[in-house]
Amino acid sequence: MLARFVLRRLVLGAGQVLVLVVLVFGLALLLPGDAADARGGDLFGEEQRAARRHVLGLDLAPVTRFLGWLGHVVTGDLGTSYASGEPVATVLAEPFAVTGLMAALTTVVLLPVAVSAGFAAGLQPGSVRDRVITTVSVVFDSIPDFVLSVLLVAYLAVRLRLFPATFLGVDVATMLAEPGYLVLPLIVMVARVAAPLVRLVRAGVIDVLAQPYICQARRLGVGGVSLLLRHVAPNALGPALQELGRTGDGLLSGVLIVEAVFVLPGVASALIQAIGDRDQPVILAIVLITGVVAIAVNTLIDLAGRRMVPQRGSS
Repeated sequence: MLARFVLRRLVLGAGQVLVLVVLVFGLALLLPGDAADARGGDLFGEEQRAARRHVLGLDLAPVTRFLGWLGHVVTGDLGTSYASGEPVATVLAEPFAVTGLMAALTTVVLLPVAVSAGFAAGLQPGSVRDRVITTVSVVFDSIPDFVLSVLLVAYLAVRLRLFPATFLGVDVATMLAEPGYLVLPLIVMVARVAAPLVRLVRAGVIDVLAQPYICQARRLGVGGVSLLLRHVAPNALGPALQELGRTGDGLLSGVLIVEAVFVLPGVASALIQAIGDRDQPVILAIVLITGVVAIAVNTLIDLAGRRMVPQRGSS
């Protein structure tokens, strides 16, 4: 059953990614101009642009270009950038490293913060602690990303000079050597997704604690950490875990804003640059990779959810 579930999810995910790539390719065709126009600007004449289109293969039919790109992708070749002439894999290596680093750090910080705050509020509903945690989560959930980013930069970076205000000229090695660069972007990204997770964990804890089997466990002498870890946590964290898998879409817009405010050289910045350059191979590669990663992450989270909360009727 588990293998069938995974296979079904992977097949469905592959179809979704293919449809997404086709849609993005079609939408890119609607943009004014092409890579030859974007690179040549007003400096190239029509003959030079026509020659450039021929070199890039832009004079071929769109369907032919897409099928050719897809055929190379199947062999592991993401193509060549129209703008730089470098392999797309080389162009995207550092942006994906930066975004991957930020995503990993966000997850490492997010999970303990959201779970501990949700449990702290849910164990004593209606208390001062519960009201403070709930209020803080609502406030952070209500502040737009760009507003929070600008406020943090203006106060903590510019006024107090506690952290750097921008990533301009910074690479992955510098980020790791000087963690201060990561503090402000991490606050924004964690605040974006922590607030709803805290409320879901809180609601889950309150609901589980009211169940008859918890009362029975207490009557049998189970309490303290054992009760929380063995009986409360697996059932209370299920909805929050599913919500965590759905934060990818919300994080994308947040990453765009974070990268724009802090000049973070990640995938979102690379995508914006590729759109400006009409660099279709880079655009399609970003959509393909992020789509595959999203499908893989959601599948793993669904598997974790099935593991934590056994399905009814399962033996």
